[in-house]
Amino acid sequence: MPKTAPTCLPALPWPKRKRRQPESNKSTAATGKPHFTPSKGKPLKKTIALLLTAAALGTTAVHAAPKAKAAPAKAHAQSQAERNKANALAFYEMAFNQHRVQEAADRYIGKTYLQHNPGVADGVQAFVDAFVPFLKENPQSRAEIKRVMADGDLVMLHVLSRTSPQDKGKAVVDIFRFDKAGKIVEHWDVIQAVPDKTASGRSMF
Repeated sequence: MPKTAPTCLPALPWPKRKRRQPESNKSTAATGKPHFTPSKGKPLKKTIALLLTAAALGTTAVHAAPKAKAAPAKAHAQSQAERNKANALAFYEMAFNQHRVQEAADRYIGKTYLQHNPGVADGVQAFVDAFVPFLKENPQSRAEIKRVMADGDLVMLHVLSRTSPQDKGKAVVDIFRFDKAGKIVEHWDVIQAVPDKTASGRSMF
């Protein structure tokens, strides 16, 4: 049997393999949404730095938020101080200018009233008993309030007190402590006669 010569097939080109699309591209093609693929090197470090910065800012915001809660408490304290100042002024006007001592005591002094004036005892009635006779003897007595200040539950009045228009008067600093209801519960005072002249040449007010 004769040998058949081997058939030589022509060399065919090797089929080119299609490059696989990166997962990011497939995701974009399938969903229409870009897929984030971090790149190597400096861009990756920059991305991480941005993410860490954003996280730090978020943490700061979370910790800073509670500070806003302090605002209502501060506003409440300020409103109480303003109320106490108004009550101190109204008390002084009613008691020492209108000479309605009993009414002023009933309206503005609390049930407990601690007194630091050495000539007056504790309590509402002791205040009334001390000032009703004094004002009857000095019907022209008046008090001119020069300054008023509030510090927490304390109100301070700087006063020029005169028994008559001819009287040079006394410089008085009254300090009142108020309770939460806005009633006076404690009192201090410092009294100094107004002189004809002062060493500085300035007045006491």
